[in-house]
Amino acid sequence: MSLDNFILPSEAAAPTAADADDLSARAGLYALLARCLEAEVDATLLDLLRGPLAESLDEMGIALGEDVRSADPAVVIAALAEEYAGLFVVPGAVQPFRSTVETGRMFQPQADLAAAAYKQAGFTFHNVLSGEFPDHVAVMLAFVGRLFEREAAALRAGNSAGAAEWCQRRVHFLVYQLGSWSIGWSRRARKCARHPFYTAILELFEQVVWADVAEVADDKTLKRLVSSNRRPLIRQKVDPEFRKASGL
Repeated sequence: MSLDNFILPSEAAAPTAADADDLSARAGLYALLARCLEAEVDATLLDLLRGPLAESLDEMGIALGEDVRSADPAVVIAALAEEYAGLFVVPGAVQPFRSTVETGRMFQPQADLAAAAYKQAGFTFHNVLSGEFPDHVAVMLAFVGRLFEREAAALRAGNSAGAAEWCQRRVHFLVYQLGSWSIGWSRRARKCARHPFYTAILELFEQVVWADVAEVADDKTLKRLVSSNRRPLIRQKVDPEFRKASGL
């Protein structure tokens, strides 16, 4: 879809220093979503979900499954790894790349657009394993989280102009690059999920991303985004080695 089909507000609402804590919390939420979708759950993430994050997740009403809370870690990690592969990795999975959603192929111009946004913001995309592309949904989420972090830091430093710049980058990326496809992708994946963990994470993803997009886009743009996210899924054979995200 052409970027010209979207309309951004000329200026995003200017946050104040009092908003920095909220921006930091939103950065943390995006970082959590990115980690849950970039690769299989490992022991470190499981410990966080059972420990420091448990209370916050409960307060948000996010039910990840009783086994995630208390079952043998090795059993939980193995079950979630199988679920992750089935949802996002193996042939026939709901591939988590903007390119595949919009074209049916990997590493198309959509990946270049994402990489350009990272570079313009001062970040570098690094491949950790083969087959990792910048338009993986987890990398894009991580980028939005970093933009929230930079905006919060600028506000705390009294740099309102810098905060406004980071805010504009976030608005642009959310509407132009993440909002046009990721909600439809997530809903398809959620319908295929069997484990409550991924059902809950994908539902949270949809709520968070759409709320942030709706906060900055006008009604006409939102209607176009809804239509864009309803496009039919294009399926083609993919290499199962293309399986994980990379980091910024």
